[in-house]
Amino acid sequence: MAPPPALRPQAPAVQAPAQLVNYYQQDRPKTRVVFVLLGVFLGIFGVHNFYAGYTKKGAMQLVATVLIAFYAEIAAWLWAVVWLWAIVEICLINRDADGTQFV
Repeated sequence: MAPPPALRPQAPAVQAPAQLVNYYQQDRPKTRVVFVLLGVFLGIFGVHNFYAGYTKKGAMQLVATVLIAFYAEIAAWLWAVVWLWAIVEICLINRDADGTQFV
């Protein structure tokens, strides 16, 4: 009869090499220049928010832009509102979603 699992000898834990431990971790913060450029040129689609990790805000801007595209004849001024929303965000936000300061 085999001993219960708690009494069986255990193999020593094998640790991954140091270069593999940090392989998937991002070790440098996001840059403010990229955030601003994405906000100016693709901000109407919320790309700058996706870059900074604010996925809910980015999705809201993307959905707003898609909905406006269907009703562009009725409310052409709404394009300017979403773009202005992006410009205000790039002026006010200086940290990503994790709280790390932009470089």
